[in-house]
Amino acid sequence: MAGTAFLFLNGHYHPDDRALVVRLMRATRPRPLVIAVDGGLAFLQRCGQRPDVWLTDLDSTPRIKKGFIHRTEMLLFPRRKDKTDGELALDYCRRRQVAAVTVFGWYDRAYETDHLLGNLLLGRGRAVSGGTIRIRFLDSRQEIIPLRDETLTIRGRRGCRLSVVPLAGVVRLTARGVDYPARNLPIRIGQTIALRNRIVADRAAITVAGPALAIIGWKGPRESGK
Repeated sequence: MAGTAFLFLNGHYHPDDRALVVRLMRATRPRPLVIAVDGGLAFLQRCGQRPDVWLTDLDSTPRIKKGFIHRTEMLLFPRRKDKTDGELALDYCRRRQVAAVTVFGWYDRAYETDHLLGNLLLGRGRAVSGGTIRIRFLDSRQEIIPLRDETLTIRGRRGCRLSVVPLAGVVRLTARGVDYPARNLPIRIGQTIALRNRIVADRAAITVAGPALAIIGWKGPRESGK
C-alpha cells in the first residue's frame, strides 16, 4: 500500500514547476510513488527524478536518456482504448491503494480542451471501495481540489485567489476567512458568483454540500475585484 502518489501527465509545465516538484519530492515522507504518464516522462527527466512506474501507449514518447528508466516498471497500453492515460493512471493508484494523489502536468496549452476538462473531472469519481482517494491538481501557480460534501481548511494563503465551481445542479457553499463570506449559499451549475473570491485570513475554510472544484491561485498578474 502506498500513501501518496505523484502523477505526471503529458501536459504543460510552467518553468517554475521544476523547482516546485523537486522541493515537494524532498519534503514528502515517506517518498511518494512517482508515476510518469506517457510524455510526462520528459518533465521528470528535466527534473532528474526517476519514476517508479511509466504508464504509456507510446504515442508521445520522449527521447529517453540511457539508463534513466532502467529500474522503472513499464505498463504498456494499446493506443486504441476506452480510457485516457490519466484515468488509467488513477485506476492503477486505486489498485495500489494509494490514499492521496497529486497530479502535475494537467494544464493544457495545445487546445486539447477535452483532455483538460476530462482530467479535472476525474476527481469527481474519486470514491473507491472502503474509502476515497484524495486528489489535487497542482502547479506553481494554482491548486485545484475536488470536493464533495466536505470542508476544506486553507492555511497560510492570505491574499490568494479562491474560486468554487459547482459540478452538480445546485451546490451549497459556506465560506469563512474570505473577502466575500457565504453561509449555505446555493450556487447553480453555470453560475459564477463563487469565482474570484480572495482569502483575507491566515486560516480560511469552505464547506460544500455537493460536488465542486476549489481553485486556489497564488501567483500571476494582479487581478481586479469581483
